[in-house]
Amino acid sequence: MTLLLLLLIIFLLPGSHCTVSTVGDVSVLEGGSVTVPCHYNPQYISHVKYWCQGRMREFCTSLARTDDPDSAPNGKGMVTIADDPTQHVFTVSMRDLTEEDSGWYWCGVELGGMWVSDSAASLHISVIQGMSVVSSMLSADEGSSVTVQCLYSKKLR
Repeated sequence: MTLLLLLLIIFLLPGSHCTVSTVGDVSVLEGGSVTVPCHYNPQYISHVKYWCQGRMREFCTSLARTDDPDSAPNGKGMVTIADDPTQHVFTVSMRDLTEEDSGWYWCGVELGGMWVSDSAASLHISVIQGMSVVSSMLSADEGSSVTVQCLYSKKLR
């Protein structure tokens, strides 16, 4: 009986047999784009991967799935998803971001089955107004010129 219980715990606990990982929290200028890599275990190459938005994974809104990569909800293709099974990573890109796009997002792998929870990792994306410098470290010879590239959000145009 104890062996059966131990096996159930090992194989049925959420996240105990599939790990999804991604980058930490991200800030991006309004109007900009973000690309997020989501890494997964090799045994889940053939499983459906997804990207959704919401504070809790169980109630998040699906934005893209590898079994329907053209499923962007707004029809503009703002969100794209692509799986690279040789590297065990799927990549999500979002473009033309607005402040309303700020929030919690989830990289997930569908594990299937009634008793098995999906494996997922979350990150927070903050879409902000403002400006940023592409490279804050510049050097030049005395008397020469320097070019500084700045990015700014759409509302500052």
